[in-house]
Amino acid sequence: MRALQKAGLVQLDEAEQPVDEAAVPASVSDVVMDTASADTPPAPVAEAAPQQPLGELVEQRPFEQIYADQAVAAAPFSAEKLLKILDGLAALEPPARIAAVRALDAADDAWTIDDALLDAERKSRALLGARSQLEQHARAALEQARAAVTERDQRQQDAVGRIRSQIADLEALLEREVTRATEEKSALENAARATKEACLREVARLDAESERLKRLAATFGGGAHPGT
Repeated sequence: MRALQKAGLVQLDEAEQPVDEAAVPASVSDVVMDTASADTPPAPVAEAAPQQPLGELVEQRPFEQIYADQAVAAAPFSAEKLLKILDGLAALEPPARIAAVRALDAADDAWTIDDALLDAERKSRALLGARSQLEQHARAALEQARAAVTERDQRQQDAVGRIRSQIADLEALLEREVTRATEEKSALENAARATKEACLREVARLDAESERLKRLAATFGGGAHPGT
């Protein structure tokens, strides 16, 4: 890697610049591992992710967590490290980059390109598995929502039916009340008219009797007896 840097083919970060010759790694493998592991997260730990209840989805999960959930084994040389090396050789043409990486591979028995390729294949399968789980989760959420909507529609129909039945009962009660009130008011008015008519008839009878008595007094002189 230092040879590639001296040739102007690779640009190292400031943190990767050598301080003195004593600090130079002893092998190409040390250079590769130092370069590739600078920003590479630690190997995934096989921990089971907490089960999320249906309807909740954790977004932006770290890829390491996804790989751990999919039981991806740790690789001697990860695909991410190989990608970082390729990024460091971005100034080269693709054939030159490939040749440089193969040269690094040939110079160190601690790792091989095949390790990274196998790791990439495993992680790709893990991502496909996670994608399948997401699709299944989405389908399950949709089915659950549809079932909930159907159940809610049924509850709505039941409630509307009960309310309409209650409205019909209330309307019938209202009609009966209006009819009864109308009949009672009519009866009260008829009774009042009958009472008035009875009073008028009685007044007429009293007036007639009074006139008859007055005629008697007129017949016999019309004067009232003293002391009366």
